[in-house]
Amino acid sequence: MDKKAYKKKVMEQAIKYQEAIVSDFQTRIRELREGEQQAQEDKYEYDQQGQEDESAIVINRIADELNFVVAELDFLKQMKTAENIFDEVTLGSVVKTDKMTFFPSVSIENFDVEGEALFGISREAPIYKEMKGKKKGDSFGLNDRTYKILDVF
Repeated sequence: MDKKAYKKKVMEQAIKYQEAIVSDFQTRIRELREGEQQAQEDKYEYDQQGQEDESAIVINRIADELNFVVAELDFLKQMKTAENIFDEVTLGSVVKTDKMTFFPSVSIENFDVEGEALFGISREAPIYKEMKGKKKGDSFGLNDRTYKILDVF
């Protein structure tokens, strides 16, 4: 396997996945705003002010989540990892273990590259703190689970 080519695909898929999440949040906010406008046009609405306040709260919460996801996407796009092969776990490395493959970067959770499931983890995740700096052959653990590193690049 060409590790650099594989890492490039991992980055592309991670960015694509994160962009889809951003799009979903934007669509949800747009739908809520359109629903809010429809409610304002409905002159028979008895509790319109209460619904508007509730919609504004929901929109603000989703907007906060959207801002977080956009910041994560920006961080991901700034990572220049595809050109680098690492020999220890760091941000942007691919970490193959006996249980799963991790991609320390941003919290992406599960995504797929060439039929292989990867799990994107944030630099703030407890499991990243446990694996950071480890090398091929090392083990790390979290929550009574132990992972043996089969490869890092």
